[in-house]
Amino acid sequence: MKQATRLFVDFDGTITKHDIGDSIFETFLLPDLLRQGWHTKIIDEWKAGTISSHECLVRECANTRVTREELDRHLDKYGLTPGFKETVGYCKANGIPLMILSDGLDYYIEYLLGKFGLSEVDYRANSMFFTDGSIGVEFPYMDRGCGRCGNCKRWHMVNSRKNGETVVYVGDGYSDRYAIRNADRVFARGDLVEYCGKNGLSYTPYKDFYDIMRYLENGDE
Repeated sequence: MKQATRLFVDFDGTITKHDIGDSIFETFLLPDLLRQGWHTKIIDEWKAGTISSHECLVRECANTRVTREELDRHLDKYGLTPGFKETVGYCKANGIPLMILSDGLDYYIEYLLGKFGLSEVDYRANSMFFTDGSIGVEFPYMDRGCGRCGNCKRWHMVNSRKNGETVVYVGDGYSDRYAIRNADRVFARGDLVEYCGKNGLSYTPYKDFYDIMRYLENGDE
C-alpha cells in the first residue's frame, strides 16, 4: 500500500485457528469444574461484562493443574492460520510495523511463534508463570487503560501509531471490541463479526491472512 500502514493483530483465534487460551483451560482445569461447566459460565460472565478479563484470567489460572511438559505437548497440537507467516514476511519487506496484541498469555504466544520461526514478531500480552503444579498470571500493562482488560490493546495502539498512518486491525473476538474503535480498517471474523454488526461498526470479513496480505498489497482495488 502506498500510504503508511501499521498492522495490529489479535492472537487467539486470529493468528491461530483455535483459541489457544480457551483450549488450555478446557483441558487443564480441575476435573470437577470441567464437569460442572464452570469454564463456560465464567466466559459468559466475561462476555456479559459482569467480570473483567483480568478477573476471569486470574480465576482460570488459579484452577488449573498442569506442568510445563504437559502444556508444551498440548501446544504442539496447534498451528497458525494460513498466510500469517507470509504476511509477516511481506510486512518486514515493505516496512509495515506489525504488533500482536493479546489479552491472553505470553507463554503460548512465544512458544508457537518460536515453533514456526517467528520469534522476532513484536507482541504485547499478559505474563504467565508456572507455580506448584499450576500456572499463574501477572499483568504488566494493568495500569494502562480503563481496567476492563488485563492488557489494554487500545492503549498500545494509541501509543504506537504515528501521524498519517492507516491503522489496520485484525481480530476475531470480544477481546478486540475496544481496540477496533481506534482502527481505520477492521478485519473481523467469529464473535467480532457479531459484535460489529450489533454495534453498527464497519468491518471487512476475512478467511485467512492471504486476505489481509492482498489488502496490504492492493488496498481496495
